[in-house]
Amino acid sequence: MEKVVVGSGSNVTFGLLKDLLEQLEAGERTGGKKGKTGDQLRAFLEGRNPFERAELEKVLPYADEQTESSYDYPESFRIRTVQEQLDVLTKHFPNLDASHVEELAKGDLPTGAEGWVVIPKPDKIGTYHEALTKAIELLAKDRKFQNWREGKLSERHLRLTEKTKQFHAMLNEQPGDFWVIPFQFGKKWAGHSVRNAQVRFSESEFGLGPYEVAILLLTHPDRITGSNQLYIDCAGCEHSPDAAGDFFACLRFDWHYDYDGPLALSFYRTDNVDRQWGAASGFLAQ
Repeated sequence: MEKVVVGSGSNVTFGLLKDLLEQLEAGERTGGKKGKTGDQLRAFLEGRNPFERAELEKVLPYADEQTESSYDYPESFRIRTVQEQLDVLTKHFPNLDASHVEELAKGDLPTGAEGWVVIPKPDKIGTYHEALTKAIELLAKDRKFQNWREGKLSERHLRLTEKTKQFHAMLNEQPGDFWVIPFQFGKKWAGHSVRNAQVRFSESEFGLGPYEVAILLLTHPDRITGSNQLYIDCAGCEHSPDAAGDFFACLRFDWHYDYDGPLALSFYRTDNVDRQWGAASGFLAQ
């Protein structure tokens, strides 16, 4: 059988070990081992390779679709406060009820979250696709913006992942007209393919879709400002570039290949491994 090589020169050794430890710990908390044992862990640490690829893929899917990344947010970037985000959003959506936002943003952030994001509920704007169109229009008015997917964001081209749809339904139960969500802006999953990140999300974590990320970029204009920065995979969506029914890709925000910009919306395969991209994700609050 084919073996998975995870020797000293591998870029994925530490990622695999981290996944292994996390899932062993999760198994201990729930009374099971989730298919892995202490003997396997000892063999891994001793430099032996007890994992057949077929067996490893059952518990660590797409294990080799990750690499180390040194890309980061712009040096001057900072996550805005809830009030700063509201100051921007209420200018564009003045009729939405924001009275519950401050209350919803209280409490400890979940592990992995970097801050709180405020997002107008899509159904207060229209369908999800209509809300995305509106957010892109606002971005294009706010700064130079290149939409490489113009005319290709219909329901035949774009859909949300099942997990993200489920979490959207839960978030819609929040009072008021805004979602308030703990989130991280991509650094946690830098260097992971989209599908690698998706299967490693914690139980309370879900991929952010392109609408949510577009709103985040509207309230955080300093998140992507140049070519040598970490870009964003919208891991809550699936994209069929030609609307042929094969949703093998994901939308992403990056910097146009011209060094002068602009910010751009593009796509790539979910199995693509690139150290300059990271999946943005949200969490259910504690």
